[in-house]
Amino acid sequence: MRRSHMRILFTASLLSLAGALCAEELAVHTSDAKPIAATDQQRWAAFPIIASSPETGQMLGGMLFYFFPVDELGKQASTIDTMIYGTTKGQYGVQVSPNIFFDAGRYRLNAMLSRSIWQANYYGIGMDSPDAAEKYKSSNLQGVLTLERRFGDDFVLDIMGLYDSNDITVQQGGMLETERVPGYDDGTYNGLGFEGGYDTRDNTNSPTEGVVVRYRYAKYASGLGSDLEFNLQNWDVRHYRKTEWMKDSVLALAATVRRTNGEVPFRYLSSPDGTLILRGIENGRYRDRDMLALQSEWRFPIHGRFSATAFAEAAQVAPRLGEMTAGRFVTSLGAGIRYALNPDQRFNVRGDLAWVDHGVGMIIYVREAF
Repeated sequence: MRRSHMRILFTASLLSLAGALCAEELAVHTSDAKPIAATDQQRWAAFPIIASSPETGQMLGGMLFYFFPVDELGKQASTIDTMIYGTTKGQYGVQVSPNIFFDAGRYRLNAMLSRSIWQANYYGIGMDSPDAAEKYKSSNLQGVLTLERRFGDDFVLDIMGLYDSNDITVQQGGMLETERVPGYDDGTYNGLGFEGGYDTRDNTNSPTEGVVVRYRYAKYASGLGSDLEFNLQNWDVRHYRKTEWMKDSVLALAATVRRTNGEVPFRYLSSPDGTLILRGIENGRYRDRDMLALQSEWRFPIHGRFSATAFAEAAQVAPRLGEMTAGRFVTSLGAGIRYALNPDQRFNVRGDLAWVDHGVGMIIYVREAF
């Protein structure tokens, strides 16, 4: 774990959680009655991003969330998420992501549009990649559009369009340039995909019960305007159930398999991202074609809007799943605090502290990791 990476996450975590407490002042509390009037519902939530590191200098930004009114209490609301940040070293990012339910929840339209300039580390490929990294700088314009159709209460099918335009500057004479790793130069990657399966979660923000079995496939092809041809696959299995260990506590379990084929840009290789999988690790620390990740978490209330978690995770990357061995997994063990920005929607900001890859990592984000 790089010290500068840990410092930026630690500072952002503390100050963002402090800002989340202020978000309660924006709330208009809901009534317990059904149906519920739009004027009685919380519509906004926000918290700041404040951090620093040698790579970024000072970072300032924030996240803002808008909740559309629902016609009855407990129904999941459509949302618009907005994030913006900038640094004193010329790095910045803007992201807007609406998530809209319509036709009584049978359809869901999700979009993501982001623009960023960022400096990151490249460690090489595989579990044996060195601790020393080379830096690269990327300028990205990305967009994803997803239309989901729900069949009955349990089955879903998504159709996706994907766009990524990337301008990249790599270290002269470094691994990326000398090995001509796919994605080392500028490129545009366009793809189409689908995702579907079985999903009985009672809420996608923070489920308390249900099962997920989903498969995702995305194809990037020259016929779609992509500079490289490759495909990505993802299998996702999750289980949520209430426990008797503590009132209103939940046990969450997950297994994820990712596979890639073709001329895959290094940024698209399978890797634990440190936010959703293997919390606290640096994004891209381990990359390869395939990945297996296992996650478990116990979630329990503390008081009012506060709750907590204890989690254990393990992940491994390899050229192929068959080349993985039991002794090569990297683990993340830790605990976290949750604060409900919108209790009726189970919409939480989370701060997680983990012992991961022989160091301490912290992360701040919204919604649960899985």
